[in-house]
Amino acid sequence: MKYRNTPLLNQEDARQALDSIAATAQRSTTLYRYEQASPYFFLWGAVWVLGYGSSDLWSAQAGWIWMVLDAIGVAVSIYIAQTDRARRSAGSAVALRIAGMGFSLCVFFAATFAVMTPSSGKQVSTFITLTVALAYVLVGLWAGLRWTVAGVAVAALALLAYFYVPAYFNTWMGFVGGGVLGLTGHWLRRV
Repeated sequence: MKYRNTPLLNQEDARQALDSIAATAQRSTTLYRYEQASPYFFLWGAVWVLGYGSSDLWSAQAGWIWMVLDAIGVAVSIYIAQTDRARRSAGSAVALRIAGMGFSLCVFFAATFAVMTPSSGKQVSTFITLTVALAYVLVGLWAGLRWTVAGVAVAALALLAYFYVPAYFNTWMGFVGGGVLGLTGHWLRRV
């Protein structure tokens, strides 16, 4: 039996090929995570627009407005997770995790506000927004740079609104903050 003159793969070529495969797998995983996250960014961007816009119109009811919208947001997040899991024939533990996360955040914010009583609704909104922005940045350390960019942008815009445009805080946060979340949802869908 005769063999063709095939070049032998040396150790360096093999390492480079394996590195290339690993980089491609990592990129594919990151893009998949982005695609999975984008509906949540669209959803919560809409919640922000509605929540801050409604808080501007009916400031006395802002707390109730946010409680209702957050509950709807968590319910729709659970629905998205369940629909996605059903499509992929996966387990449904994600719904319980989302509900647990929502409940845990409510308890965290209530406890924090009991210890450090805010003096205005803007302080409450800014603190919650900064906490969410921090979560995006931390998730981004594992899930991809776009999460981190979204978190930094949301935090910067919230601080800008709080310190430099307090008279238009709710309007700013609704359209600019909610807009960043919506644009991030679109960006996550792009390859």
